[in-house]
Amino acid sequence: MTAALDALVAATAAALDDRSLADDRARAEAIAPFMRALLDADEPVPPDAYEPLDGAAIGNLLYVDPDGRFHVLAVVFPEGTSSGVHHHGCWGVIGYLQGSDEETRYRSLADEGSSARLEEASRHVWSKGDVTFLLPPDDGWHRVRSAGPGHGVSVHVLCRTPADHPHRFWDRRTEAVHPYPFIEVAPDRWRSEVMWDG
Repeated sequence: MTAALDALVAATAAALDDRSLADDRARAEAIAPFMRALLDADEPVPPDAYEPLDGAAIGNLLYVDPDGRFHVLAVVFPEGTSSGVHHHGCWGVIGYLQGSDEETRYRSLADEGSSARLEEASRHVWSKGDVTFLLPPDDGWHRVRSAGPGHGVSVHVLCRTPADHPHRFWDRRTEAVHPYPFIEVAPDRWRSEVMWDG
């Protein structure tokens, strides 16, 4: 843990405890200044948090709330790799540390759980210092592609624990929706894997 990461964790816990914050957007806005401070820090996260795994995308676990309310990942997308279109079932705050990511957000026209019809709603390239939110149900579907140069590295504060985070994958060819859980593939290294037969 770095000092900036400690401050972000403390701010997230405080926002979740603050009953005066009316909803997830208000909580995300309370967390955002501490995410920006982390992005500006000389040592925002430990050096090994910037590393992919075997040339592929990975979430390097930085912190898990002991009460299971949230976790913090350093997500690494090697240049040119993509997440595929997926859905986060609860809130998140994302800050960009290195490189750039092109994020495409999708609007749900219909979501039956096991299938969905989506349309592109927006496209944005995020770079170092930028902060954005995931606020389902309106802002839950997206796709991230590392636009380079080099690895895209971002810090994600996400609801629940990695194992419990609600995460689904959309097959654009069939419009089928599959479970897309975070799987711990090495100690403190988590990767989303599509459960095609789920």
